Amino acid sequence: MPTSCTIAMKRINLMYRTCSRSITRSLVIFLLILLAIGLVMTGMLETIASRRYLNSDHLPPRKSRIQPVSDEPPPKTVVLTTTNSAFLDLTENWLYSIQSCGVWPNITVIAEDRAAYEALRKMKFNIHVTLADQLSTADNLLFDTPEYKRFVNKRADYILALLHNGYDVLFSDVDTYWVKNPFPYFEEGYDIFTQADQLPPLPQVLCAGFVFYKATGQTLKFVRTWITRMAIKKQKLPDQVVLNQLIMKCMKNKNGVKVKVLDPNLFVSGQFYFNDDWRSKNPHVQPVMLHNNWVIGHDVKVQRFKKIGMWSIK
Repeated sequence: MPTSCTIAMKRINLMYRTCSRSITRSLVIFLLILLAIGLVMTGMLETIASRRYLNSDHLPPRKSRIQPVSDEPPPKTVVLTTTNSAFLDLTENWLYSIQSCGVWPNITVIAEDRAAYEALRKMKFNIHVTLADQLSTADNLLFDTPEYKRFVNKRADYILALLHNGYDVLFSDVDTYWVKNPFPYFEEGYDIFTQADQLPPLPQVLCAGFVFYKATGQTLKFVRTWITRMAIKKQKLPDQVVLNQLIMKCMKNKNGVKVKVLDPNLFVSGQFYFNDDWRSKNPHVQPVMLHNNWVIGHDVKVQRFKKIGMWSIK
């Protein structure tokens, strides 16, 4: 017969095993709770980060995921621009040009000063207007000045906020004029589509003022890198310079984001289209979009548009 000591030892072993299993279960449950809290907090932080520059209350409404016809923008696409009081007339002209294309996508306009915000809200266009968190000048912006760089370097943050919410983004400067619907030219197989500002034999320069960003993992990674590079540069460079550096690196290494350079005869730079000699040599060019760039100053841009009959404001 087992001694009282043997029986006591068996009871102690049984209690130890039972206690160990209970502690193990409690530890597992505790770790799972910590993991769940961590995942929730990560999602909250990402959401807060994406709303830092663009409040989600102002995002365009989500539409159904039904496949669109080829000439319509995808249902989760936003046309995005930024403007200020000095460029309100160019903004209105840009909106009229889109209206004339026979397509009206979701359009979000970010006002960089309060007067522009109030004026945009009174315009009779179906657009989403939001006020920038960090306001900029309401005055005329001259290319490559410190204020200009501060203004344009915020654009990548706005783009990232929309991409993070699952929207494809067509960023368009307000000094562009849409002649035709551009969306059929953004075919599958690429992450980013951009306009060429300068062509060979000169060094190719890509334009940050007309770019279509698809909400892919590669695009999100690219835009985050773009923002980081602009922030760490000792010398404040315009967003376009950093954008070109990153895209050229991707194209050279043939990895990362897939970039499509749009046909320069369809998406025409101001360097060419407003050149009488170029137009005389290219009489059959029918642009989809033309960019009133390669000139400095608001008034010069307005006169250029008026000269070629692309000024819609009476």
